[in-house]
Amino acid sequence: MGFQVLDDAWCQDALIADAPLFNRWAQDIASGSMPLPQEVLHPHDQLLGKHFEALIACWLGASPHFKLLAHSAQLQEGKRTVGELDFLVEDLRHGRTLHLEVASKFYLAAEDEGGWHQWVGPSGRHDTLKVKMDKLVTQLGATRMPAGRSLLQEKRITSPEPVLLMKGWFFHHFSRLHRHRKPQWAHPEYNAGWWCKPNEAHQVMGNDAVRILPLPKGRWLGRFHPEGSDPPLHWTRLEQVLSDHFSRTHRALMCAVVIEGEAGWEEISRGFVVHKNWPAMGR
Repeated sequence: MGFQVLDDAWCQDALIADAPLFNRWAQDIASGSMPLPQEVLHPHDQLLGKHFEALIACWLGASPHFKLLAHSAQLQEGKRTVGELDFLVEDLRHGRTLHLEVASKFYLAAEDEGGWHQWVGPSGRHDTLKVKMDKLVTQLGATRMPAGRSLLQEKRITSPEPVLLMKGWFFHHFSRLHRHRKPQWAHPEYNAGWWCKPNEAHQVMGNDAVRILPLPKGRWLGRFHPEGSDPPLHWTRLEQVLSDHFSRTHRALMCAVVIEGEAGWEEISRGFVVHKNWPAMGR
């Protein structure tokens, strides 16, 4: 497709190299100081992709191993904005300049097959993995377009490598979680979860040992870490929670299934309860 995907080995290597930076941030947060902007620590209603992009921007801007040249760089044709580059960055350890596009997405298998058109976002058919990848291919080719070349000339950057950093989860219907087909070209160890309709939820979670914790969007990106305010629900309360939720919105509800261990509540799985009309519904 004319660009490189930054694979897990690249990510692990980069994150290990910057472990001292992350440890310092964690210590600062634990001591009560805020080394990161509020919108990064507390995303609230920020779009998930923008939250992920803000996290990457904080990392690249603070890392001694990268030099951030531009973030959200607007592409102009005259007075008209025709696109945007997520990042232009120098990878100092490897001696190369990157045009980096980032994405964090969650897709559910509408049918049990690998084709990207059958992997649909939790909000419905307008958002599929195929649509997203087509858009990313266009974005990754933006530096070859006149507006992109003009921006590079202005910043005195020569031929950056187009690279994609895409993270997220894939979700299979709960009945096929252990005998499913993976998306085409997915990482063999991708994050996997389940999905179900409201009338199927009791089949996924009907166990007295487990509790359910609905997760707001700001907590979708990482593993569940219990907070003092978290109220895990007994699965028998889920029917009322789902009824209340879908009476107000068509949006899917992400839930962590947790079990009590020696260190407190631990996540054992996560998934989406989708609207009864998913995936046919629109926005």
